[in-house]
Amino acid sequence: MKLHDDSEVTGGYYIYLVDDLSAPTDGGDYWVADSAELTSFVESSEWEIEWIPE
Repeated sequence: MKLHDDSEVTGGYYIYLVDDLSAPTDGGDYWVADSAELTSFVESSEWEIEWIPE
């Protein structure tokens, strides 16, 4: 999963889901309108997330 802050263009965030961050071959994406919606999206997904720096 990769989060992309797209607030300058769309005002929201893209959430990219891929099978491999370094060489993705499969995946999809979601878009949320703001940070509150992003928080809600992540909490409702019940994902276990390990945050790593880019």
